Amino acid sequence: MDILEKIKQPENRKFEIKRTLPSKSEWLKVIVSFANGAGGELILGVDDKSRKAVGIEDIFELEEKISNTIHDSIRPGISPYIQSINVENKQVLSIQILSGPQKPYYLASKGIEKGTYVRIGSTNRQADLSTIFELKRQASGMSYLDQIYFAGSEDSASKDALVAFFTKHLDIKAPVRDHFLNYLLLKKNNGDIFPTFLGIILFGREDAFGLNEFDYSHIKVARYKGMDRREILSSQIFEPPLGLKIDKIIEYTLGELPMTQRLEGATRKQAPLLPAFAVREAIINAIVHRDYSLRGSSVQVDIFDDRLEIVSPGVLPGNLSIELLGQGISEIRNRSLVRIFRHAGFMEEFGSGIARMIQEMDMAGKPNPEFLEKGAFFCVTLRMKPQLAVDLQEIYQLCRSKGQLSSSEVAKQINIHQNTAIKKLQSLVKLGLIETIGSGKNTGYRAKIFG
Repeated sequence: MDILEKIKQPENRKFEIKRTLPSKSEWLKVIVSFANGAGGELILGVDDKSRKAVGIEDIFELEEKISNTIHDSIRPGISPYIQSINVENKQVLSIQILSGPQKPYYLASKGIEKGTYVRIGSTNRQADLSTIFELKRQASGMSYLDQIYFAGSEDSASKDALVAFFTKHLDIKAPVRDHFLNYLLLKKNNGDIFPTFLGIILFGREDAFGLNEFDYSHIKVARYKGMDRREILSSQIFEPPLGLKIDKIIEYTLGELPMTQRLEGATRKQAPLLPAFAVREAIINAIVHRDYSLRGSSVQVDIFDDRLEIVSPGVLPGNLSIELLGQGISEIRNRSLVRIFRHAGFMEEFGSGIARMIQEMDMAGKPNPEFLEKGAFFCVTLRMKPQLAVDLQEIYQLCRSKGQLSSSEVAKQINIHQNTAIKKLQSLVKLGLIETIGSGKNTGYRAKIFG
């Protein structure tokens, strides 16, 4: 992306534009937030409303001032990459910050508790103590789910559930403790064995103490009437433990999707309006890649007449961006959970699932999946084209498979009167799905390629 395209982009968690250098406290919060997140870029000298380059005077003096201020004001130290860029004969300043390995970063004058900031969407917010602890955990390299749940015991994880899951999905006929430890569902500590957060969320005993502490990890599926959230037709919440419920979540979602009918031989069969793989992949990704440290939110699967929306707590991990999705590039937040799901066959090779989701939607004649970061959440939208009436769809598919047909041939094929066939064909012509060839008695009908 060149600089002219970049400055037209909306501000987000990794990008901000300012006409001039703001107050010291304001722009330093941006730098700290970028370092505590996935990195980012601050561009100075561009009007943030018109997105026109206005330029910076004494740009080299400003560059030195910024570099010195960052060095003196932020702890641990940050090394920015600062460069001047010519935009339509105006010099603008780009300040790029990498995601820092020594989180949390903070303003030295305020101290770690009051001077730590994080990026939420396009805003910078003071981090609370739990967020500061989470930043420290990230710096240590330990996944949130790999932490030991010291309030539990080895028996807090259901051995029956583990055996059932491993036998069904991992082809391990005689699971033993070593398997549980290998998958980091249990961990040793000073000679004792405890469950991890992952072990409780996937396989915690229903009657185990502390299972309710992880109720935020539930998945809610809701079917709405129409295209907004005013009326719920049905809903179900899938509470932890989730290990044996993954298939049920996917099956329930597919069953609640609007259905279409298609002919298979002489039989009409119902099928969801979205390809099953795309739905499955979106749900699995929401469960596997969500940020489980955000304990106040859960995965939400919302079904409307025209779309499926899946909202998951947590933005894309690391340096992964929406632009890179589907290009075979992946970053993993919950490595142990991904490992289990991959071995169980729920996931494809790293980075390939999104690409196949896009392909499946395209093959089904549906719009491409939409990916969006909303504040601290990640949203996937799978859109469904308006459903044709069964008879119209049947005629459209017939024309598509046969090439070109007359109205009499259509009437004969699906056993309706020719006048009825003409009316149906004209409806499809108005919808832009079928085109006419010839005129009068020689009029033929040919399906356009839909999607």
